[in-house]
Amino acid sequence: MNNSNLHPTKKLGAAYIRYSSTMQDDSFSLDAQLRQINARAASEGIEIVKIYSDPATSAYKNKYRPGITQMLEDSRRGMFGVLYVHKVDRLARRLEWAIEIVKQLQKMDVILKAVEQNFNLDMPEGKLMFHLLGSLGEFYSDNLSKETHKGKYERAMQGYHNGWVPWGYTSEQVGDRKMAVQDPIAAPIALEMFERYSTGLYFDQDIADWLNTQGGHTFMKNPFTKDSVREMLQNPFYMGHLRYRGVFTTGKSYRGKGQLVKGMHQPIISEELFAQCLKVRSKRRRTKNTHQSTRHVYLLSGIIICNFCRRNLRAQSAKYGRYYRDASRFLGAHCSFPTSSVRADVVEEQIGYLMKSLILPDNWQVSLQDALEHPKDGPDPQKEKARIKGEIRRMREAYKRGLYESDEHSFWRDIESLQMQLEAVEQITPHEVRQAAVIMVGLREAWHIATLDERKVLCKMLLKDVVFDFEKKIIISIRPRSEYAVLFQMVPSLEAVGDGSYIYHFG
Repeated sequence: MNNSNLHPTKKLGAAYIRYSSTMQDDSFSLDAQLRQINARAASEGIEIVKIYSDPATSAYKNKYRPGITQMLEDSRRGMFGVLYVHKVDRLARRLEWAIEIVKQLQKMDVILKAVEQNFNLDMPEGKLMFHLLGSLGEFYSDNLSKETHKGKYERAMQGYHNGWVPWGYTSEQVGDRKMAVQDPIAAPIALEMFERYSTGLYFDQDIADWLNTQGGHTFMKNPFTKDSVREMLQNPFYMGHLRYRGVFTTGKSYRGKGQLVKGMHQPIISEELFAQCLKVRSKRRRTKNTHQSTRHVYLLSGIIICNFCRRNLRAQSAKYGRYYRDASRFLGAHCSFPTSSVRADVVEEQIGYLMKSLILPDNWQVSLQDALEHPKDGPDPQKEKARIKGEIRRMREAYKRGLYESDEHSFWRDIESLQMQLEAVEQITPHEVRQAAVIMVGLREAWHIATLDERKVLCKMLLKDVVFDFEKKIIISIRPRSEYAVLFQMVPSLEAVGDGSYIYHFG
């Protein structure tokens, strides 16, 4: 570490800027905040050496946003002595959170200044002013939340959805309203999902494995998991109803109180089919409760695939531990390699070593800026996406007509290739890439202190898939999500293999 940064001879400052998704007018824009901060710092002879930001991020629901986390980490390294914000509510909209952040800054001898609110935290009246300003920010957010709730309630009572629509639907503007409209490709698959589950022959994980072979993904562009499938199969939206409030009180399921309202959207399934699926689940729940087992966390669930058959491996617990197993037999298919399972701790030790090795070079900021300013030339992304989607649709129609009955392996191989091509042309904004860079910079330390659940989130945040070779008992390649692709190109320990994947040579 450079000791000159720990005790700078010149007073150095930093800026933290943020706007929420509901405050994007110029008075709250990042540029407007930064202009005022730079002017104030210049007048006080302070040099702004770093800018931290959390665009379109709520400070009411999220205490430690990426920008806040990095700012606090840099304050501990002595990189600056003054932190400027536009107003106190840019730092946090909950008083207790703002106090907690300020206490951490004070421990590092960092002075907090708000350019539009004058207070001195070293003085009693300054502390009182800070608490009043923090309380006003929290009151504003509480009131805004109340008014937003009223608007959402009225919309729901009229039969219109709020926020995201479930997989199988898209949200489109119809007249002066946003309406849920069936996706012509995903809706038939959603119907078959319910039909399969209603037979009692399939479990949530079986359905998730099957959905992932159909080329779909969740709203957040993640693979389907047993948890996401469980939520979909209990969502009354699919039978043409809305449930307002109460449905997400546990954050895990659609159980709980709430008002069920007839929706204005077209149902994908009948009420009878929905009831049959609930009946199957209820019967299994009663059976499961008689012998509860310990909850296990699988870091690579949903993203680890077999090198031989290219299908997702299934996370399963057994008497002697946790395993990743080939799921081909559950899909009525076959994998060419006879050994179809591996202990989870073997794979997860490898992924942990790999994740801690994803270190960007010292000049990554320059390389990233150059990559963003000079993107590689290629075909028009929208036309290319339309072409690939059309080819996937035609192949699926041919598959349904039985044209691939004697060569199913070729069908899945070609579908996977097209899906990789489709993901490769997805347009990622510079902001998404810069946010990804923030995460990668702190990845090594985050992995060290993260819980198993948090490590699982990190794996799925960075990686589309992890390819495991049963014969060699090793991870042979990883493929990053689109926003991390340009960053993975800079990691010295990785070797690109041409299809968007990278090889890491374990020592």
